Amino acid sequence: MSRFRWLLLPAALALTACATFREQAGKDVLWRVRTGHSTLYLLGSVHVLPRNAYPLRPALEHAFSNSERLVFEIDIGSVTKSSLRAEASRAGFYPPGQSLSKNVSPQTLLLLQEVLPSYGLTLKQVNRLRPSFLAQLLETRILAQAGYSPDYGVDVYFYHRAVLARKPVMGLETLRDQTNLFQGLTPSQDEQYLVRTISALPYYPALVSSMVEAWRNGDIAQLDRYINQGLKMNPWEHQTLLVRRNSRWLPQIEHFAQERHNYLIVVGAGHLIGNEGLVAQLKRAGYAVEQL
Repeated sequence: MSRFRWLLLPAALALTACATFREQAGKDVLWRVRTGHSTLYLLGSVHVLPRNAYPLRPALEHAFSNSERLVFEIDIGSVTKSSLRAEASRAGFYPPGQSLSKNVSPQTLLLLQEVLPSYGLTLKQVNRLRPSFLAQLLETRILAQAGYSPDYGVDVYFYHRAVLARKPVMGLETLRDQTNLFQGLTPSQDEQYLVRTISALPYYPALVSSMVEAWRNGDIAQLDRYINQGLKMNPWEHQTLLVRRNSRWLPQIEHFAQERHNYLIVVGAGHLIGNEGLVAQLKRAGYAVEQL
């Protein structure tokens, strides 16, 4: 896996709820926060994109040019192959003596035996993987088959731009924080997550295409429907993957607002939109926030 848990797709597939969050149409998934000290740009990222998604729209490039420092969910430059491998082994694999086949139901094992060959895998190859980690592996494979890759994600693009421009880069959380996100799942929840993912996989390419189109058009209401409203159908995922992380990030962002530097803050679009998103929280805290 190139990155750990870049998209919240399984829960986002519950598309029956109506959007509740509105912003001006025809703009980008980009907001500006002006204070007496600095300017913050909040950019909602799509973590996987096709190669032909570039060039990006001018407003995004301007936000980068006008920023002195960049902030991502994690400091991408701090993630090495060895650290990623170590974290994957710690969080994503069963300890010796345990296995997938010993921890999921016979029905799920039958499902895996039917599905895995379609992705070039066998049960023997993945038997040490925890269910949620296997789900993410399958997500990555089907999206790669459709031409989507985290290597073309907005985060990675602006990280490389920052390195070339020698702009400081930092993260709101660590790789360990991200790999720990699924540690709170009970064995039953972990298995259910895998089963939901498998049932949703055939729809992933079309869903991601629709999400990317909404992102390109600055269609905040549609993104809210795809991501946040779907996540609310699964309270644990909604709280763990979005709400609690937003609560941890908000004080850091408010601290940046008091510094005398301009920042470009790039996080998954789901963290910015919706009533519990960072944009709405900053507005409630009294900041002047403008969509660009």
